[in-house]
Amino acid sequence: MSTIQLSLPSDYGYVLLTASLTTLVAQFHTLHTSKHRRRAQVPYPNAYATPAEAKESRDKYLFNCAQRAHANFLEHIPQFYTTLLISGLRFPRFSAAMGLVWLAGRVVYTLGYTDPAQEKGAGRTRGAFFYVGALGLLGGSVWTGLEMAGLLGERAVAMLR
Repeated sequence: MSTIQLSLPSDYGYVLLTASLTTLVAQFHTLHTSKHRRRAQVPYPNAYATPAEAKESRDKYLFNCAQRAHANFLEHIPQFYTTLLISGLRFPRFSAAMGLVWLAGRVVYTLGYTDPAQEKGAGRTRGAFFYVGALGLLGGSVWTGLEMAGLLGERAVAMLR
């Protein structure tokens, strides 16, 4: 079995800063959901208002939307970090930029989901551009893996530089 010596690019700090900003976006989700919980008066430990409560109260419905947006964010975190950190090994600035697109999209997604003027959480589609960041990071991480596995020629790599 051979080993691979890994050296981080000098611009990898941008990747780490982007990863660190994720904590602030997670905190935004927590505070946003807490605000809606207080307004809806949904007590702990209830994760959601019941469907009947949400049907009767717009505040309870919006709390459920905030809670769902927060959960959706948390569901995507593992693949975000994985692709950000792997893609950043080869393409640090691109990865940091795609990570920022993803993070901005997640905030817009949540604000849209909880927009009282939108029915059935339709405002969340405004933040769908987070998928641009996600796909960019996925592509970068796959490329990095293929390159490290020796499955890409130097010519193909030079085209991206």
